[in-house]
Amino acid sequence: MRIVLKDSFTIYENPAPLLVSRQAVFPGLVRFDDGELLAMFSIGQAFDAADMRAHTSRSTDGGRSWSPPEPMFRDRPDGSLESESFKPVLLPDGTLVATGYVFVRPDMVTPIVNPETFELLPLRNKVSVSRDRGRTWSEPLAFSVEGQPLELSGPAIALASGRVLAAAAPFHLGTDNHEGWIIASDDAGQSWRRLSVFFRSEQGNVAPWECRLCDLGDDRVAVLFWAYDVQQQRNLDNHIAMSSDGGQSFAPAIATGIRGQASNLMPLGPDRLLTIHCHREDPVSLTVRVLQLRDGSAAVESACALFTGTALASRTEDIAQQFGSLKFGQPSLLRVSDSDVIAACWQVENCQHVIKGYTLRLD
Repeated sequence: MRIVLKDSFTIYENPAPLLVSRQAVFPGLVRFDDGELLAMFSIGQAFDAADMRAHTSRSTDGGRSWSPPEPMFRDRPDGSLESESFKPVLLPDGTLVATGYVFVRPDMVTPIVNPETFELLPLRNKVSVSRDRGRTWSEPLAFSVEGQPLELSGPAIALASGRVLAAAAPFHLGTDNHEGWIIASDDAGQSWRRLSVFFRSEQGNVAPWECRLCDLGDDRVAVLFWAYDVQQQRNLDNHIAMSSDGGQSFAPAIATGIRGQASNLMPLGPDRLLTIHCHREDPVSLTVRVLQLRDGSAAVESACALFTGTALASRTEDIAQQFGSLKFGQPSLLRVSDSDVIAACWQVENCQHVIKGYTLRLD
């Protein structure tokens, strides 16, 4: 199967960059049955700004044009600060569920990561629901799974059984005790519990960040994640963990041989995946691949770079430097027809953080 880049488009960019700062990051996409697209992303003054708020935008022409972004939630009446990140999933009954997290901000200038201690600001997981195609949203409801702050940066998925699954790591920057969790909801996202652990290295030193899920059918679930050795301060191959019982247990994770960071995936069949990977170390690129899963390994069948360029590389001295120098990330894939797929990500373009889209054809 061959991947062809058809065109690219902008989902959001600051319309008045000389007057105000509006930086956009962390996109997620869904498609309704009539073809309308909904994009969800965060906008704030800077990449880690305390005023980073969740917004939605729509397209009725396949992504060529997008409506002005609308904030999902009202300002907090007490004036408290929470920087927001949410991703949408469309349930079979048409309900939209947005899951994610907020960082509680004491003021406008305290960073999320303390550069000296690597301690994080308080993280709270939240969920919101829309029953009118994302035009209005319920007040975000905080939830906790075993008291752990989860890096719930990707969208949940809805299984045929009606169960909703999400993948996340308890988020911290220590040198051990890292693992990846599957959390489950049987009430359309209103309450959550830990279902399983999909990954833990022998010493607990490998963090499974930016976890992304897909449903391969017949109770088979795959998780793709950025593997980072926190002790050695280095990026490893992206890994895939596979379940054959609806996410209740997982086989040992497979190293893909792809040295990427943030990534995503969608199914192309029972043993084939379309994946997208951020490569922030030389050679730098955002690359889409077809992976064939066989005999406990992942083989690359074809690949297509959506963009390349050393100017988009990240620093790698330590994880705080890496997080602080990101220039693109959180890619996603959305099938829009039998042969066409939309890829989306945030990236720095002309000194602005913008939301980009790419239309791909699968031959």
